Amino acid sequence: MRRLFASLVLAGAAALLAAAAGCSLRGTMKPMAVPHTTIFIQGPVDTVNHIVHVYWFGSEPDGYIAGFEVRLLDPAAPSDTSWRFTVRKDSVITVYTPAGFTTATFEARAIDERGVRDPNPARETFKLRNLPPIVKLIHAPNAADRSDTTFASATVEWTVNDPDGDAGKVMSRVWLDGHADNPDLVPGTIFTVPSDRFRVGGTFASGPRTLFIQGIDDGGMAGPIDSVRWYVKRPVAGARARLLVIDDLPNTNGAKTRVDTLYANAVANTGIPADSWTILHLQFDQPFRSAKDLEQTLKLFEAAVWYRGEQPTLSTPLTNFGDGIGPYLDGGGRMMIESLNLVTGQSIAGELSPGFQAQYLGGAGIAQYPQPPDSSSAWGFSGTRVLKCPILSDSLENNRILSGLSAFRLRDPSQALIVAPAHTLSEDNSIDLALALAVSQANGGLLIVDGYPMVSATISTTGFPQRASLVLLEMFGLLGLTAP
Repeated sequence: MRRLFASLVLAGAAALLAAAAGCSLRGTMKPMAVPHTTIFIQGPVDTVNHIVHVYWFGSEPDGYIAGFEVRLLDPAAPSDTSWRFTVRKDSVITVYTPAGFTTATFEARAIDERGVRDPNPARETFKLRNLPPIVKLIHAPNAADRSDTTFASATVEWTVNDPDGDAGKVMSRVWLDGHADNPDLVPGTIFTVPSDRFRVGGTFASGPRTLFIQGIDDGGMAGPIDSVRWYVKRPVAGARARLLVIDDLPNTNGAKTRVDTLYANAVANTGIPADSWTILHLQFDQPFRSAKDLEQTLKLFEAAVWYRGEQPTLSTPLTNFGDGIGPYLDGGGRMMIESLNLVTGQSIAGELSPGFQAQYLGGAGIAQYPQPPDSSSAWGFSGTRVLKCPILSDSLENNRILSGLSAFRLRDPSQALIVAPAHTLSEDNSIDLALALAVSQANGGLLIVDGYPMVSATISTTGFPQRASLVLLEMFGLLGLTAP
């Protein structure tokens, strides 16, 4: 029996070996599948815009697609051939086409959950065109709006038309003659040329200048050049620009001669050389198109004085661009502004914004008086009144009927330059109020705000001789104009 069992076992083993040797197993092990990628676009694949919306997707029968790698092969950008991973299935591609035409190939390859990439990436070749963007200057220095002469600052505006792209993505090259190799690259449609761009051989010089502008779209295509030419003048004739006087009083004003003479004499009495200061008559030249223009122009000078006399209307350039004064003061500039309706207050429009007041008036509060059904910050004089001038320990005599005066509560008496004593204003002020302040700023800057027109105190009487010119000279002294 034992011999039989052993024989059966051996026979069975032999049969199994024979079967394995002579017969194959049913079925085979299938190799793992690889992902497959497909690309498609909407619309024709012939010559298309340089901005193309491309779609792709992947398939994997044995798993799932975890993401894709894509790249663009563009002969205009040969160094950019790297694959980039994404989980998206579409992209708006902007192809670099500075010459206006190119042929580019987009490739995509799917990646499955095991990290296996499609060994045969999908490819689509495009012929692409790009039309140049058109920029056109619309607001630039020119004779039509009295801005044909400026100092070393100019704000320009332009329109943009990109026939086959997004005008909002167009960048503009802006340069002055002699600086084509070092332009400013500017987004948007407005730009203020920095003052340093106007230097010739390291210094400011008077003469005609030309500004050029050229648009470049997101495909690198440059458009035609537009330009404008105007006269730029140096700050002063001498080497040191000590003072800019801004005359904001038109010839039609009856007090024009008296106001101009008052300020011209005050400047002459400071003793500064004639070649160290200049005057800008806004009636004839209005070079400011932005707050940045005003800021850069002021920064060309150590000090500035802006006067308006007894005009009841607001100054358009001071109202629109007055915020440019702040950066000038922050940099150590010294400035005096004389105007009615100088500050914005309750029920009254003013030239200096509330934000400017909060930052640069040193906490001086704008005084208001009851006025049914509300209150107002517009004060006035009904006739002759005596004003205190702490900087001279003297007085002024007002001889005018005025309205639109800006008045301030004396939180810091050392700032007061001209004071209306209690019960001297038309609205019967119950306390002393300042009509002019000198407020120190950071970095040595100084702001003098004078809401009282100095020409209103120039009529002499026996009791109070004319002191306006002396008070004005003292104000100029605070600006540093009486020092060497």
